[in-house]
Amino acid sequence: MHIQRTLFGVFLVAFLSLLFFTVLAYFNLKENDAIDRQEKISLRVLKSIENLYNNLQDIEEGTTTFLASGQQTSLVQYKAGILRYPRHLQALQQAGVTDNQEIAQIKSIAARTTTFTQAAATLVSQANNAPSKPNLSSLHLKNQLAEIKTLVHKVEEKERSVLHFADADSAERTQRMFATFATFSAIMFIFFIATYWLINKHLANRSRTAKALKEKEQIFSSLFYKSPTMLSLVDAATGKILDTNDNALGFFSHTREQVIGKSAESAGIFIDNSARQALVEQLTQNQKVKGFEMQVKANGRIRDVLYNIEKVLLNNQECLLLAFEDITDRKIADRKLKESEALFSQIFFKSPIMKCISEAETGVYLEVNDNYAEFFGYEKDEFIGKTSAELNIWKRVEDRPLLIRTLRDKGTFRSLELEARTKSGEIRYISAHADLVNLDGRECLVTAFVDINEKKEADELLKGLNVSLEKNLAARIKEISDYKYALDQSAIVAIADRNKNLIYANDNFCALSGFSKEELLGQSHRINDAVYHSEEFYEKMWETLYSGNIWKGEIKNMAKSGATYWTANTIVPIKDETGAPHQFLVIRWDITAEKEAESALLQAFKELEKSESRLKEAQALSHLGSWEYNLATGETIWSEEIYRILDTTPAQTAPTFLSFMQFIHPEDVDRVKEMVKDTLASSTATSCHFDCRIVRRNGDTRYLYHEFEKEPNQLGLREKLVGIVQDVTQERLDQMEKERITADLLQRNKDLEQFAYIVSHNLRAPVANIIGLSNLTKTLSPENPLFHKSMEGLRTSVDKLDEVIIDLNNVLQVRQEVNERKEQVDLNQLVEDIRSMTSSVMAKEKVSIKTDFSDLEKIYTIKSYLHSIFSNLISNSIKYRQSNQKPAIEIMGSRKDGKNIITFRDNGLGIDLKSHQHKIFGLYKRFHFHTDGKGMGLFMVKTQVEALGGRIHVQSELNQGTEFSIEFEETHP
Repeated sequence: MHIQRTLFGVFLVAFLSLLFFTVLAYFNLKENDAIDRQEKISLRVLKSIENLYNNLQDIEEGTTTFLASGQQTSLVQYKAGILRYPRHLQALQQAGVTDNQEIAQIKSIAARTTTFTQAAATLVSQANNAPSKPNLSSLHLKNQLAEIKTLVHKVEEKERSVLHFADADSAERTQRMFATFATFSAIMFIFFIATYWLINKHLANRSRTAKALKEKEQIFSSLFYKSPTMLSLVDAATGKILDTNDNALGFFSHTREQVIGKSAESAGIFIDNSARQALVEQLTQNQKVKGFEMQVKANGRIRDVLYNIEKVLLNNQECLLLAFEDITDRKIADRKLKESEALFSQIFFKSPIMKCISEAETGVYLEVNDNYAEFFGYEKDEFIGKTSAELNIWKRVEDRPLLIRTLRDKGTFRSLELEARTKSGEIRYISAHADLVNLDGRECLVTAFVDINEKKEADELLKGLNVSLEKNLAARIKEISDYKYALDQSAIVAIADRNKNLIYANDNFCALSGFSKEELLGQSHRINDAVYHSEEFYEKMWETLYSGNIWKGEIKNMAKSGATYWTANTIVPIKDETGAPHQFLVIRWDITAEKEAESALLQAFKELEKSESRLKEAQALSHLGSWEYNLATGETIWSEEIYRILDTTPAQTAPTFLSFMQFIHPEDVDRVKEMVKDTLASSTATSCHFDCRIVRRNGDTRYLYHEFEKEPNQLGLREKLVGIVQDVTQERLDQMEKERITADLLQRNKDLEQFAYIVSHNLRAPVANIIGLSNLTKTLSPENPLFHKSMEGLRTSVDKLDEVIIDLNNVLQVRQEVNERKEQVDLNQLVEDIRSMTSSVMAKEKVSIKTDFSDLEKIYTIKSYLHSIFSNLISNSIKYRQSNQKPAIEIMGSRKDGKNIITFRDNGLGIDLKSHQHKIFGLYKRFHFHTDGKGMGLFMVKTQVEALGGRIHVQSELNQGTEFSIEFEETHP
């Protein structure tokens, strides 16, 4: 049948193709015929118009010659042309032209030809009637012929173009026809070849099919009777058994004679008639039965049977082919399997641990539980049938093959740390537990994962914090070492313990004192005492030091050789955690030369008083000027050195007290006047000495040392003041630099103490917790509840460690930002800014802030630091308020002795200074615990105040409020 349809299709295609080609040839021939007709018309037009024009030329030539010479031959030529003219014109008009423009041109030619011939006839007639009179109109005749010639050329050009186009179109059409024919021939050839191959293939297939059918018929009997599946053939109309195989007979313990020709119902094998009725209904409805389960009685036992029934046609008889299978054992196995699967489902799908099953060789996912899908950010359906490589699960693609090899080598493994990639691209750490199992004949990988990303992050953070801590500690130690080295190189340094015995001495100390380190260490600090100072002097010094304050003073010492020397001393008490001094840092500078110079100068002043030239020389060398003032006469004498010190001349400045006071720095004027006034008014004071600053005419500021005494006359009355003025600018600057270095060292020593305290207290606890919890998690399985509690504790410890590191960074940042740009800060505006920022809290707690900045409206400083100081102190006043009072805060500003003083006063809970004086500004120190806080506020206030070059003092009593006083050196932009 298929071959017949193929042949019919081939003939139909061939007929349609032939019809198409015939129609194409017909239209092509028709177009060629039209072109031929057009060519014939064009040829007729060209021939007739050529004959007509030649005829007109003969008429013009005969007429012109006859008019000129009167020859009869010319007249004959004219007459012959006149006779031919109508025939040629008629041929042109009847040539069959279809173009409207060309038809109009031919009509114009015909009209002009008629006019031309009439004009020629008129000329000939005139010539015959008056032969003696020449006619001059032949020129007009030539012009008419020229116009006709123009029209003739247009018609000729038109027809020639038509001929050329027709030739080109005919050639192109012929070529296109030939190409179409060639293409069509090639297609038809390929089509017939393909058809032949297809028919031949179908014939071969039919032959093989017939052979195979015969073979199947031969083996059907063997397959039916020897099939391991129980088969029966039943008449569809009567329900009688036509045949059954040996397997079915054995299952029911029947013989073939017992069942052939009988129905299954009469054999009594059905237990439940409703099940049999459902089987019949399904067969009637679907014309077949597939996978129908029911119970039957076989050999005295009840068995589960799976029926499959198909309708077949045998010898034009409709039959039912029954295939049934004993599934009793399988049903029992299925029940056990379902129980096992339910247990597996509980263990696998409901497990809090991420689990998956994949083919070991290909990596294709077979099953994953919800936690696994949720961890990686996919739906479960996105995993099934995909490989881990397709989902880009592993950060290192070699991890999975390595995992398989390890399992095959060792059988199993536990707690292998891997890096996995989630759907969002995030890399997370997991701990893998895996085994290789055989499922349905396939080697599969069963894997359980535990998310250890937080643990790894905590470990990495801990490592980073340890490295950062070590770096910071190393940097701080190096910084202190550098300062120690600089101090050791420039000063005499020693350290005494709480018993006043030396525990450290640098090389400068040894070199100056003449003692070796072995001779100094362990000895009393007075090993080099020159027995110059009184015991009261030392008692006051140690009283100051034991109270926690720094002591400064000059001490005369004795070297091992017995030589004496003077030192300027700064002794700093180093406090322990309780705030009590346990060591004393002694920084000294050798001032022997200065003391000897001072002594020599005073001696020289007395000895050289009579020698002015020597006195001037000494004064110039020591930058020391002298003066005298007669109390009775008011006469004043200045030495030349005083004028040089003041950068003036006697002509510019009169030597008077008032003139001298004009050079005193404005900030020192009141103090100098007061000291001089008190000395002159005192009946017991005979001398006075003080330091002050002057402003020279060029604007430079210099530091001067003044000393004068009252000299009595012969009667013992004080009538003259004698004094000296020494320019000690360089010495003062050196001293200020030494004090700055000392203060910087002291501050850095305090910072190091605070840093060491934080490391030993605030960092030790979280680090110890992290280490302990990290070790604990290594011994716990992820299923253990303690594992999750340990992870939470680990996170909490890391957060606390992070808070401490942030606090340290804030403290260090304050130290590093001291060079921030300063500006004029309006104190009233600053308080208003803080008030607006905390308006909700102030309104809630009904806080009142009273300010008085009438004496100090603005201050030149770092605005951000001052804002932080004000904000912290105001915040503390509100936070530590008394519950029975509305918070009241007073802020005042004033100027005193060249200093800007800002005072904060509140009515809060106050602080017990007797118990907490030494740690009031300590880091992480708190004195009230009824509200949240970290103990950072006052520490940051003191740090920022000192960073701005100021000092802060506190006065407070419990339940009596607190007063903070902040002092800044007055500076100007």
